[in-house]
Amino acid sequence: MDTTPAPGDPAAESDVADHAVPALMPGTELIGEYQGSGHREPPYLVRRPDGQVLQVSRLLYLLAAQLDGRRRFSQVATALGDSVGREITAEQISFLIDNRLRKAGMVAAGADRPEQPLPKGRDRLLALRFRVALLPERVVSAIAGVFMPLFWPPVVVLVVAGFAVADIWLATNGAAGRLVAGAQSLIERPEQILLVLGLLTGAGLFHEFGHVAACRYGGARPGTMGVGIYLVWPAMYSTVTDSYRLSRGGRLRTDLGGIYFNALAILIMIVCYARTDSAWLLAALVAWQATTVWQFLPSIRLDGYYILSDLVGVPDLFDRMGPTLRSMVPGREPHPRVRELKPWTRRVIAVWVVLVIPCLAYWIIGFLALAPYVLPGLWQALLDQARGVGEFARAGGVAGTAVGLVRIFMLLLPWAGMTLVLVNLTRSFLRFLRNRRAAR
Repeated sequence: MDTTPAPGDPAAESDVADHAVPALMPGTELIGEYQGSGHREPPYLVRRPDGQVLQVSRLLYLLAAQLDGRRRFSQVATALGDSVGREITAEQISFLIDNRLRKAGMVAAGADRPEQPLPKGRDRLLALRFRVALLPERVVSAIAGVFMPLFWPPVVVLVVAGFAVADIWLATNGAAGRLVAGAQSLIERPEQILLVLGLLTGAGLFHEFGHVAACRYGGARPGTMGVGIYLVWPAMYSTVTDSYRLSRGGRLRTDLGGIYFNALAILIMIVCYARTDSAWLLAALVAWQATTVWQFLPSIRLDGYYILSDLVGVPDLFDRMGPTLRSMVPGREPHPRVRELKPWTRRVIAVWVVLVIPCLAYWIIGFLALAPYVLPGLWQALLDQARGVGEFARAGGVAGTAVGLVRIFMLLLPWAGMTLVLVNLTRSFLRFLRNRRAAR
């Protein structure tokens, strides 16, 4: 990259030292050092006005703290040099502002610098897509305040103990045998499938309440809540990016808040099932138990992934996958993004990479291998369901029609979602090839 200052830039002027530095973008918040970091030198955190939390070096963080729109470049250079213990020139300050802070969207526009849109984040691997915010930050904060008392330690102990006792009771009172009968009941009474789906949707929303309540309990500000597409299924999300300001314990509480609320929801379901003996309720709570176990997987961006990320102190593990793989090649120097990590953090991430890649490859290769055999059957199943929906509609069966439409949606969604994953992976690979060609 050519870093020579262009004509008209502050660094190209002989009297750059007498120019006033720009100001930070209004609403930018300097959070401080990232606590519990897995880096050799912990990064510092800055929250942009759009809520995006950035990691910057200590030098850039100290520089950002000096940008008030009034001080001179020479004054900032002297103050920053005293803070880091080495000489820094006004030209270097100008370079860092223009090529680091401004490009990160942290510097306000000036008379000679028109305002530009904030840079978008990277297209992260296996990220939630097509997000639609449903609840604004103000409403989410109020909801989090209502559920905050559930994180008082004595309450947590009571909930976890109650969940354990109720789950043992469920397992030892013939729930497995009744589950088969419950499944048959769902087939015979399709309206109960709608009850199960409605209850699971409510439980998913309650799960997100757990994350935002834990975030606010720790002292951070939760953001919006909404829904998007994750891998192949619709998924609810809550914005808890501000939890990066918390200690490692506070971040882990936020990560585990959803699972904790899952346990509370299951406890309530078991109590209701014990009183009603409803087959559809048993099916719903068993499905939610399976979903809770699924949340612990660290191979995709579920709660288990974020728990592992906060345990090792590295915010995005997938960003480290490529550098870690390249560093595993015998005789090759470790990548800079690997060298900056503590030794134990490197080892944990290396093990995670070795386990995750075969898991992801298994699903993708399995999808490609099975597609020629499954697609004809899928087409026939869609035709059968479409005929069934037509028959229920003509007979005035609202529940049967709705269930049929849900089944069609469920048949199509995994294949549409997996196709979307393959398209995104292909785009990422082509972008990688273009960048390599440009670098050469």
